[in-house]
Amino acid sequence: MSDSLHDRGKAMEDLFFAEKDQELLEKIREEIGAKESRDALQSASGISDAAVLDALIESGIKPETLTSVALIPLVAVAWSDNKMEDAEVTAILQAADVAGITTGSASYHTIEAWLSRKPGHDLLDAWKSYIGSLKSTLDEVALTQLKTSIIGRAEHVAKASGGFLGLGHRVSDSERKVLDELTQAFD
Repeated sequence: MSDSLHDRGKAMEDLFFAEKDQELLEKIREEIGAKESRDALQSASGISDAAVLDALIESGIKPETLTSVALIPLVAVAWSDNKMEDAEVTAILQAADVAGITTGSASYHTIEAWLSRKPGHDLLDAWKSYIGSLKSTLDEVALTQLKTSIIGRAEHVAKASGGFLGLGHRVSDSERKVLDELTQAFD
């Protein structure tokens, strides 16, 4: 009888440690996966700041979706009034096409998700961190060109649905606020 009790105790102990070992293995896999993701994103983006890379990863940005990062400002402007207009969707998809993002690609699917469901503000925060990191690697001319391009495309999206019945291309106060936030990211 005591052998049976001892055997059950040993089995429970083995089960307990097997579960703990499994938890430790999962944690190690997660840490390795996070490091691999960070390394791959660093290689694809040229960013070495771990905090910026982690913020991008936490926002769902992967090396294969990095191209979509350039469209985050456009998405933020379009969602600034908490609704996505058809004209804004069209403008963003045209910008994606110009950026070489093809239908069916990982970047395209990422953008589709952003168009159908408003992303959290942490996505824009991650983009601002990304720009902050880029500022130290670009010369003044390149940074100015990047700023002009991004702000221009974001303004195009803001004007896409502005005005009365789409006429007049008025930029709303909420869109202006996001445009100002984007501009400040470069300063």
